[in-house]
Amino acid sequence: QMGLEKGQFEEIMASGRHHFITPKPKEISRADHEGRSSLTSGNPKERFQLMSLPHLGYTDVDRISLKKHFLRRMFRLKPHVRDAACNRVASHGLENDYIALSVRRGDKETETSILHTVRPYIKAAEHAVKSHFGGVRPAFFVATDDCAVMAEFRKSRPKWNFVSECDNASEENGFVFKEMKFWNDEQTDAHFGKFIAEMIAMATAKYWIGVASTNVSYWIYFMRSLDAEDDTFFWVDPPRIPGLPW
Repeated sequence: QMGLEKGQFEEIMASGRHHFITPKPKEISRADHEGRSSLTSGNPKERFQLMSLPHLGYTDVDRISLKKHFLRRMFRLKPHVRDAACNRVASHGLENDYIALSVRRGDKETETSILHTVRPYIKAAEHAVKSHFGGVRPAFFVATDDCAVMAEFRKSRPKWNFVSECDNASEENGFVFKEMKFWNDEQTDAHFGKFIAEMIAMATAKYWIGVASTNVSYWIYFMRSLDAEDDTFFWVDPPRIPGLPW
């Protein structure tokens, strides 16, 4: 069902042209990951298994780091795009360590259940402040396709410093993929300028809080530093099947 709208998936199922395998609960490896990302496996020996690709110059590199290396080889922003995005991030005054909050709404509501409140983010952020910031509250960068969440965050915690690309843009109804074909060049550039700045801000945050229902989260995980630990990456909606689709 990943990547399909609910109606599309149901139509495929009803056609009878495809064979689907549904694993039984006992056939799925489940574990209590306490909200942390469960990438490849909850078993450290499997998760950090050393792998080698001698012809590419990689010898005994753990599988998570290897994926991060490959992302850096395949995904490279053009200099003018990168510089523009970095300048946008810098304009938010994020000189010190900060927490990134990723909120996805829009057309995700047609594919899966979404969080209609910011309360889980606030709860996770309060925990992160204690565990990773010595109780000193940092700035919070909010990356979202639904700019209405900014008012929700600020109303919930008026004294917190929330910054966002939404302060210079407006995507109040959430990102809807089908609407992209109606955008003009200016709208397209505005959307991706905002999105790339958000990606960089999320990847460079000391602590990330977001949802598993968007592939952006997975992309950001591998954009983060090679030294980034998993206890700095927190799901507010743990994956339905721990360990997948990593």
